[in-house]
This record gives sequence, structure tokens and C-alpha cells, in this order.
Amino acid sequence: MLRKSLTIVLPCYNPEANWHKNLLQQFEQVTKDLTQFEIDLILVNDGSKLSIEKEINELKTKITNFTYLHNKVNKGKGAALRSGIQLAQGDFIVYTDIDFPYTHASFKSITEALETFQISIGTRDNSYFNTIPKHRAFISKLLKFLIKNSLQLPTSDTQGGLKGMRNEIKPLFLKTEINRYLFDLEFLFLAAKEKVSIGIQTIELRDETEVRKMNLSVVSKEMLNFIRLFFKAKFS
Repeated sequence: MLRKSLTIVLPCYNPEANWHKNLLQQFEQVTKDLTQFEIDLILVNDGSKLSIEKEINELKTKITNFTYLHNKVNKGKGAALRSGIQLAQGDFIVYTDIDFPYTHASFKSITEALETFQISIGTRDNSYFNTIPKHRAFISKLLKFLIKNSLQLPTSDTQGGLKGMRNEIKPLFLKTEINRYLFDLEFLFLAAKEKVSIGIQTIELRDETEVRKMNLSVVSKEMLNFIRLFFKAKFS
């Protein structure tokens, strides 16, 4: 019996030191946890200012099914993921951050849920918000409040950073237009509108994960994207 295939897509922008060693370690664990899948990996460099070619060459020698894309200009996480998912051939497609911030059990549950659902999304419980910087927790909780009270979605926690889809859903993801963080919200907005099946899994951070600070100028721009989605929901 042929195994199903899984494509993992990772966006990359100015990664931390030794990022490639952590990526390799996490990828090897994923392959051990999900032996029922043929797994390949697509990494999208979203215009990093740091040179990472040496690390990329090392990954190419150690990961058999590895694809590297380099966007010369930084456009944002959403744009980077669209570039990668455009090329994804797996029966299932899962995307997350380059440091694999969530536990192996979380990644496994997101992937295996795609046997039942067309889209699988990770949502975070209170333990997540208690471990990240206070300003990040405040922004995340504010967004959850706004989503809950203005958009009819299966969850108010759209920004968990670990999601999966069946390949048949890829065209829907590629319809997203937001280049930065709220592409996740836009994707789920489109999915809910099309009434595709969505599974929700609780996910947990790995103990080693460090959450980066968020640029306030980016937050302000994303609020404009939220307003645009709100009006789409009300008048489309």
C-alpha cells in the first residue's frame, strides 16, 4: 500500500544562530513520528538580510526531499508561504515556523487530523499566553476578542502558526492576499465561506521556544487588514 505524502512548508527571515541544526533535529523527529507518510520539506527565504547559503547547503546534503526558494525582497510571512505552498505536491500540506515552535505531539495531531478534515488548525490554550511576553499576549487576546465578536469563524484563535490542509485546499490558500501575519485569518475566513471541513487541535509550545518581539508598526498595518476583512464579511 502506497504511503500518503506530506509537504512541510517553512518561511524564513533572518533566523537565529544555529537555526539549521534545530530544524534538522525537529525534521528528523517528525519523520520518526509520522512514518506513515513520505515527507518532503520546502523552505522559503523571505528576503533575509543575513546570508544563510552555507546552512542551506548543509540541509541539502542531509534532507533528501528538500526544496529551497529565495525571495529576493522581504514581502512577509503570508507571501512567503504562498510561494512555498504553490510548489507543494504532498497529499497533505502543513506549515509552521522555521524553529518548529510547537511540540512534536502538536505537529502530529495537526497532520493526522487531515485524515478527517480538509483543514486542520492549531489553537492555543491559556498556558501559551502565560508564557509569552505580556505585549504579545495582549495583542493576541485583543485580536481573539475582535474576531469572536465580528467574524463568524470556527475559532477566534486564528494565529497559532501551525496549520495543515489537504492538497485539494491549496487553491483556496493561494487566494489569500495579505502578505503578513493576518493571512492566517484571511485563509480561515475564505475556508468558512466555502464551508470546507475544519478540525481544531489544541497545540502547545516546546519548552525551548522563544517568542520574538512584535514590531508595533506591523501591528498597526495588520489592524487595517482586519478592518478590510471585517467589511468583506459584512458586505460580501
